[in-house]
Amino acid sequence: MATLAQLEGQIQKLQRRADALRERKSAEVIANIRTLMQEYGLTTADLDKRGVNGKKRGRPSGSKNGVKLASKSANQPKLPPKYRDPASGLTWSGHARPPAWIKDAPDRSVFLIEAARRGRSAAK
Repeated sequence: MATLAQLEGQIQKLQRRADALRERKSAEVIANIRTLMQEYGLTTADLDKRGVNGKKRGRPSGSKNGVKLASKSANQPKLPPKYRDPASGLTWSGHARPPAWIKDAPDRSVFLIEAARRGRSAAK
């Protein structure tokens, strides 16, 4: 059975071999990168560019844009319903995407709720 000193010696020997291998591999990678940079005419300044027109893409870290949008929509009052489906009783405000029950209707005035109908006739 090996002693602690022998095992530590083996560990150091293996560590030196791993370091040498890592050194050789990194030298190969650096040479490959230099070859590609020369082939495509790139410089280290090109590596510093962040994207199209030199601008970093996406929202800056730490910005609260997403939070503002979420809270903004949460504070908006819900619109009153303007249309009602007589079969199911479902309602729609007339804004955004129309639901399936009114989507293909040729005349949506049939589905108008009475209060909305009165408001429409007064506006005319």
